[in-house]
Amino acid sequence: MQHPARPTAPAPRVLVVPRYKRSGHGALDDSLQRLTVLWMKSLPEALRPQQCARRHPRVLNHIAALWALPMRCIDYLDELQTDRRGNRQGFGPGVALELQRLRARRAALAATARQMAAGDFPVTQPMAL
Repeated sequence: MQHPARPTAPAPRVLVVPRYKRSGHGALDDSLQRLTVLWMKSLPEALRPQQCARRHPRVLNHIAALWALPMRCIDYLDELQTDRRGNRQGFGPGVALELQRLRARRAALAATARQMAAGDFPVTQPMAL
Protein backbone atom coordinates (compact mmCIF):
# COMPACT_ATOMS: atom_id res chain seq x y z
CA MET A 1 0.00 0.00 0.00
CA GLN A 2 1.36 3.37 -0.94
CA HIS A 3 1.19 6.35 1.35
CA PRO A 4 -0.42 9.43 -0.09
CA ALA A 5 2.06 12.12 -0.95
CA ARG A 6 2.47 14.52 1.89
CA PRO A 7 2.56 18.16 0.97
CA THR A 8 6.02 19.46 1.51
CA ALA A 9 6.29 22.36 3.91
CA PRO A 10 8.07 25.41 2.58
CA ALA A 11 11.57 25.87 3.82
CA PRO A 12 11.68 28.02 6.94
CA ARG A 13 12.53 31.62 6.23
CA VAL A 14 15.72 32.88 7.71
CA LEU A 15 15.29 36.24 9.35
CA VAL A 16 18.39 38.32 9.02
CA VAL A 17 18.54 40.80 11.86
CA PRO A 18 20.76 43.83 11.31
CA ARG A 19 23.71 44.05 13.65
CA TYR A 20 22.46 47.22 15.34
CA LYS A 21 19.26 45.40 16.31
CA ARG A 22 21.22 42.60 17.94
CA SER A 23 23.26 44.98 20.05
CA GLY A 24 20.31 45.98 22.19
CA HIS A 25 19.07 49.11 20.45
CA GLY A 26 15.34 49.68 20.61
CA ALA A 27 12.82 49.59 17.80
CA LEU A 28 12.41 53.37 17.94
CA ASP A 29 15.97 53.70 16.72
CA ASP A 30 14.95 52.66 13.21
CA SER A 31 13.31 56.01 12.51
CA LEU A 32 13.38 59.57 13.70
CA GLN A 33 11.42 60.22 16.85
CA ARG A 34 8.81 62.97 16.83
CA LEU A 35 10.85 65.19 19.15
CA THR A 36 13.86 64.78 16.86
CA VAL A 37 11.81 66.03 13.92
CA LEU A 38 10.65 69.04 15.95
CA TRP A 39 14.24 69.74 17.03
CA MET A 40 15.40 69.58 13.41
CA LYS A 41 12.71 72.09 12.40
CA SER A 42 13.99 74.47 15.09
CA LEU A 43 17.43 74.52 13.45
CA PRO A 44 18.29 76.92 10.63
CA GLU A 45 17.47 75.19 7.35
CA ALA A 46 21.10 75.13 6.21
CA LEU A 47 22.08 73.34 9.42
CA ARG A 48 19.47 70.56 9.35
CA PRO A 49 21.23 67.18 9.16
CA GLN A 50 19.21 65.59 6.34
CA GLN A 51 21.75 62.91 5.37
CA CYS A 52 22.27 61.85 8.98
CA ALA A 53 18.49 61.67 9.43
CA ARG A 54 18.19 59.28 6.50
CA ARG A 55 21.22 57.11 7.21
CA HIS A 56 21.62 57.21 11.01
CA PRO A 57 18.32 58.06 12.74
CA ARG A 58 19.50 56.50 16.01
CA VAL A 59 22.46 58.86 16.17
CA LEU A 60 20.30 61.88 15.40
CA ASN A 61 17.71 60.87 18.03
CA HIS A 62 20.51 60.79 20.58
CA ILE A 63 21.87 64.20 19.52
CA ALA A 64 18.39 65.73 19.75
CA ALA A 65 17.93 64.27 23.23
CA LEU A 66 21.24 65.76 24.39
CA TRP A 67 20.90 69.15 22.67
CA ALA A 68 19.61 70.85 25.84
CA LEU A 69 22.69 69.62 27.75
CA PRO A 70 25.47 71.55 26.00
CA MET A 71 28.58 69.85 27.37
CA ARG A 72 27.16 66.33 27.11
CA CYS A 73 25.98 67.02 23.57
CA ILE A 74 29.38 68.39 22.55
CA ASP A 75 31.11 65.40 24.14
CA TYR A 76 28.83 62.99 22.24
CA LEU A 77 29.45 64.80 18.95
CA ASP A 78 33.20 64.59 19.65
CA GLU A 79 32.90 60.85 20.36
CA LEU A 80 31.19 60.35 17.02
CA GLN A 81 34.18 61.86 15.23
CA THR A 82 36.78 59.56 16.85
CA ASP A 83 37.20 55.82 16.50
CA ARG A 84 38.10 54.40 19.90
CA ARG A 85 37.51 50.76 18.97
CA GLY A 86 39.71 50.68 15.89
CA ASN A 87 37.20 48.84 13.73
CA ARG A 88 34.70 51.53 12.75
CA GLN A 89 34.03 52.53 9.16
CA GLY A 90 33.17 56.09 10.08
CA PHE A 91 30.52 58.28 8.59
CA GLY A 92 30.43 59.29 4.97
CA PRO A 93 31.75 62.76 4.13
CA GLY A 94 28.27 64.33 3.98
CA VAL A 95 27.19 63.00 7.38
CA ALA A 96 30.56 63.86 8.94
CA LEU A 97 30.23 67.45 7.71
CA GLU A 98 26.71 67.70 9.15
CA LEU A 99 27.95 66.45 12.51
CA GLN A 100 30.82 68.94 12.49
CA ARG A 101 28.40 71.78 11.76
CA LEU A 102 26.08 70.67 14.57
CA ARG A 103 29.00 70.57 16.98
CA ALA A 104 30.12 74.07 15.98
CA ARG A 105 26.56 75.37 16.42
CA ARG A 106 26.13 73.71 19.81
CA ALA A 107 29.48 75.05 21.02
CA ALA A 108 28.63 78.58 19.80
CA LEU A 109 25.25 78.50 21.56
CA ALA A 110 26.89 77.30 24.77
CA ALA A 111 29.50 80.07 24.63
CA THR A 112 26.81 82.70 24.07
CA ALA A 113 24.78 81.36 26.98
CA ARG A 114 27.85 81.50 29.26
CA GLN A 115 28.54 85.11 28.28
CA MET A 116 24.93 86.11 28.89
CA ALA A 117 24.88 84.35 32.26
CA ALA A 118 28.05 86.12 33.36
CA GLY A 119 26.41 89.47 32.60
CA ASP A 120 23.39 88.64 34.77
CA PHE A 121 25.34 88.97 37.99
CA PRO A 122 26.22 92.53 38.95
CA VAL A 123 29.52 93.19 40.63
CA THR A 124 28.83 93.78 44.33
CA GLN A 125 30.82 94.61 47.37
CA PRO A 126 31.54 91.74 49.76
CA MET A 127 29.40 91.65 52.86
CA ALA A 128 30.96 92.86 56.08
CA LEU A 129 31.10 90.21 58.73
